[in-house]
Amino acid sequence: MIDRLRKPGGRLGALSLTSAAILAIVGALGVLSLLVALIAGSGFWSNSDSDKVVGMIFFAIVFLGAVGFLIEDQYPWAGAALAVVGGVALALVLFWTALAIVLGLGAAVVAVLRARAMHHGSTTAAHPA
Repeated sequence: MIDRLRKPGGRLGALSLTSAAILAIVGALGVLSLLVALIAGSGFWSNSDSDKVVGMIFFAIVFLGAVGFLIEDQYPWAGAALAVVGGVALALVLFWTALAIVLGLGAAVVAVLRARAMHHGSTTAAHPA
């Protein structure tokens, strides 16, 4: 699985692996923490249960962004679309943190660059501008 995420190699492969890991970890932790808060009746995220459910949906979409990175080697544009939606969901659900906005939008950019490289069969470094 890690080898699939490292395609096409180089810096783009490392960024792809990092972006997928961030989306997977943040998405899974978000869903689990909001599920526990919902079950326990905690006011961790919000006092409203509907806000917790909406937050869980957003974090699930963030996790699906990591799945998008994983399938991107076989379906470049479908995987990129899923990863972009996951990155944007991360930026939206944690909009009050500048780091989440940077990481979410950065993951979206990496997904598009990786899809371009996978679609062309090589990295952009092999095709100088």
